[in-house]
Amino acid sequence: MRRTKLLVVALVTLVLAASASIDVAARQVALVVGNGSYAHIGRLPNPENDAVDMSAALRRLGFEVTTELDADRVELTEALRAFTRQSAGADVSLVFYAGHGLEMDGINYLVPVDARLERDVDVRYETVTLDDLLVSTVGARLRLVILDACRNNPLARSMQRTVASRSVSGGSFGQLNEDLLGDETLVAYAAAAGTTAADGTGRNSPYTRALLAHLDEPLEILTLFRRVRARVLEATNGEQRPHEYQSLLREHYLSGAPAVEAVTVEADAPDVVDVADVDVGELDVARLRALAERGDADAQAELGRRYATGRGVGQDRDVAISWYRLAAEQGQAEARFTLGYSYENGNGVPRSDAEAVRWYRLAADQEHLGAQHNLGRMYRDGRGVPRDYEMALRWIRNAAEHGEMFAQSTLGEMFRDGVGVSRDDEEAVRWFRRSAEQGLSYGQTHLGWMYEQGRGVRRDRVEAARLYRLAADQGHPDAQRRLDALR
Repeated sequence: MRRTKLLVVALVTLVLAASASIDVAARQVALVVGNGSYAHIGRLPNPENDAVDMSAALRRLGFEVTTELDADRVELTEALRAFTRQSAGADVSLVFYAGHGLEMDGINYLVPVDARLERDVDVRYETVTLDDLLVSTVGARLRLVILDACRNNPLARSMQRTVASRSVSGGSFGQLNEDLLGDETLVAYAAAAGTTAADGTGRNSPYTRALLAHLDEPLEILTLFRRVRARVLEATNGEQRPHEYQSLLREHYLSGAPAVEAVTVEADAPDVVDVADVDVGELDVARLRALAERGDADAQAELGRRYATGRGVGQDRDVAISWYRLAAEQGQAEARFTLGYSYENGNGVPRSDAEAVRWYRLAADQEHLGAQHNLGRMYRDGRGVPRDYEMALRWIRNAAEHGEMFAQSTLGEMFRDGVGVSRDDEEAVRWFRRSAEQGLSYGQTHLGWMYEQGRGVRRDRVEAARLYRLAADQGHPDAQRRLDALR
């Protein structure tokens, strides 16, 4: 976040208002589990380190921590039973799990170290469910479940299916039914639904390493997880994208209030002071508007988002566009991208491919990956610019190589269909897979089709159905039709 200029009186108001919203937890309890020494899979090197380091970090924050290393099913069940009693009446209840997990028929399971999982029916008897973890936090004012558990699981891949239609992931989690959350609950996945997470080559997994880097910082909890996500994406070259499900109603801080230093203004000083790291996404509408009206581009872009979505204000697309335009004209990249998308699709403005290209190009030159992908599409299709496959490939490939999942899917399509490049099914599969592993339904559907047709991969209708099902669960318009056709 760039430095933001505020009047002194506005700074004082902001600090006082922010301080009033901070939660100070009187009693915080945590259960930390690290399962690495699996009897029938082979050792994961990092979960024990992840659990030990997380336990130490949480104790520094004042948590009462129970740590379980290499827990079998009986030990894990008993630990959850005891933790349920600890959670009752606590201000914060947190469960952290590192190890193997999987999803079967829409239910997420955590795998104890003694699990065999020779058949799909073994799953319900030899594992614990994510629901079990959520239940163990019931009774606390704030409930947190953090799962660094989406690693590739050889047991899941070799498991015998007793029901032909049963879907078992190879180590990823499926989407969470948010009806299970209740109020003031957050569940964090190390990797998005349907994708796997890296165990890592250092002492900690990429996700736990990112979490430890920010856990001690005085950040509102949603800001904390946004920073964790950004760090993981950077560390994994965009291949692992964490995701959170949450039903939070208030602001929460695990490490207390943000420190605010007093500001001294000399008599002949200008009437503004610099304040760093103001996260405009966390401000209420009144304070956000005050910043936007003083010319802050980030606040203007955020206010545009609020009006576009109706968050805290009446939804008004025309007002949203006016704020986006002010931010874009100051050089705010996200606002420029949004204006380009609005002109391309006629959302709140007359449809204009030329204007879309203009705003996409400005944002793309600022390294906005979504804008690079969309600008590449415009060149590929000859919309708003003369068709130029070389320029299309340049922009789309750059975005794809930096982890933009839509660009990865589009690049896969170009290699599959031989558009602007020589047809290469194996290269198409590679890009579709990277997109699918980030949870994009388009990538999952395209990769499923490649498996169904046996193009670039060995033909595998079971794998095709699994991928179609993942995409269909996200509402992809074509995936359910393809899934039905396989049956």
